[in-house]
Amino acid sequence: MPDRALFRNTTVFVEIPVKNAATIATTPLAFIELLGRRSALRAVDTENLITSPCVQYDLEQKKIVPLEDKNLTLRAEQFRAADVIFSTFGSEPGTENKTVVTSEVSDPGPLNRAEWLEFYSTFFNLEGPAQELTASINNNYNCFKAAAATAATKPVIAWTSYAAPSQFNNNTASWSFSGADYKRILSTDAGASFFNGTTSSIFTSAAEFAAALTTVDVLIDETFTGADMTAFLNNYKLTADADLKFLKNKAVYRQDGSVNPNDGRDWFASAVVMNDAVLQDVIRTVHPEVLPANVPFNWIRNIATGESKKVLTSADCKATDSNKPVMDRAIVCKDMKAGGSNAAAAKQVGAWTAALAVLAAAFAL
Repeated sequence: MPDRALFRNTTVFVEIPVKNAATIATTPLAFIELLGRRSALRAVDTENLITSPCVQYDLEQKKIVPLEDKNLTLRAEQFRAADVIFSTFGSEPGTENKTVVTSEVSDPGPLNRAEWLEFYSTFFNLEGPAQELTASINNNYNCFKAAAATAATKPVIAWTSYAAPSQFNNNTASWSFSGADYKRILSTDAGASFFNGTTSSIFTSAAEFAAALTTVDVLIDETFTGADMTAFLNNYKLTADADLKFLKNKAVYRQDGSVNPNDGRDWFASAVVMNDAVLQDVIRTVHPEVLPANVPFNWIRNIATGESKKVLTSADCKATDSNKPVMDRAIVCKDMKAGGSNAAAAKQVGAWTAALAVLAAAFAL
């Protein structure tokens, strides 16, 4: 360990491999679980938003504890017991020297986000296995991308949201298109044409917003509230028989397909790293014909056809051994048969197997 006196007071020193980690954000959990290092987690914040079934399980078993919200003295003690604190938005007073702030959620590229696995791996001496995992995700993603590129059409897809009147928007309702880079990349890689507005991306008139939607074939609604078509139509001030392609196509989706019992969305956790599975979901919305028949959604569900949310609980934990890596949710692209059933379609990423073998060997050392 170098002499701390030679560094600034805000320098973060971490002894590796980390054995006692805390998180004050939910996203790092997905990366740590894919690396098979849930055993290093000791304390987590915002536990009511955690979607991981196995972290929920460990919370129930008291292997992981919630960070104290009201007793700040106890919270400070919990932080002192941690070797490192992972955050995506900053550090709390007194924890600057052990907080590592990451920015995977703001990384503009889907595959760039997955590569944050390699950053997290440095805290556990798992750089080699992490590179294998990243390569597995990249290869599967690019296979899906190539499959989507064979489609004959490019449906127009829009990611939209509604903001109800509140004190934060001068009590004025608004409707908007998202132009986020990672959504644009996912959409185009899925074989779609990305729509992010006309002369404006934010509207305060529902009628004008509806008029801007006339060329949209598929719509992904990102509104935080409103889980079904009735709520969607109400939020967007539309009727079910409106002359809009996405309504006629029954192509209205939401990315709240996987949630915890408190409606916390896994879209903000596992979907940040499992980008091959995310691309699979987006392809399912615009070109389902290039995927095996009846491939289930991971996060993006079709509310126009009545697809329901999947509620993730501790009972869904398939890796109660906290040193066992959680599996990616994508199917095996290279083995899939477009438009038909295939045994491989029910499997998770086959290329994951080699990476898991490397991880298992690393754990045995």
